[in-house]
Amino acid sequence: MNNTYKLEIGLEKFNFDIYAEPPEDPLGEFSDFEMGLRRFFFEYNHLVLWKIGEEKIQVCLEPDICLIWDKLPLQIAELSEGKKIEITFAESCCITIKLVPAGNKINCTLIKFGSSYWEKQFECARAQVLDALRGFLSEVMQLAVGKGFITAQEKEEFISPAFSGNIDAVILSN
Repeated sequence: MNNTYKLEIGLEKFNFDIYAEPPEDPLGEFSDFEMGLRRFFFEYNHLVLWKIGEEKIQVCLEPDICLIWDKLPLQIAELSEGKKIEITFAESCCITIKLVPAGNKINCTLIKFGSSYWEKQFECARAQVLDALRGFLSEVMQLAVGKGFITAQEKEEFISPAFSGNIDAVILSN
């Protein structure tokens, strides 16, 4: 891992393929905010492209991103604090992304599972990875606000753990 690679996450084209029923909550278990996000992911389903080096991982807002969304702000906070995290996309592509802080770098391992198995490792700049994750989180939430599914205050409350203190602690290796 002599090269430092860049993590990029971006919304791509609208995805017209519908694999699920519209979200419902017949028992009233979800808050208006939670249902607003679920409806947003369903109605404005986009392809999402994660790029690390030459590797491209294409997933969808619904179901892939929707399944990790609730935990993502806290995971970003944990990564910022020097803790390792894993993001798994089990629906569209069967890939786990392991992010392990190491000083001012983050070791990123892509693990393909399912009918085939492989692992690929990349070293990324810590600040750039955190910026990419936070930027994606903010972009998607702002789109949900813009489309009227959630309020600006709900957005800010939801994303705040990812930005709390913005410490980005660097773990020094001996």
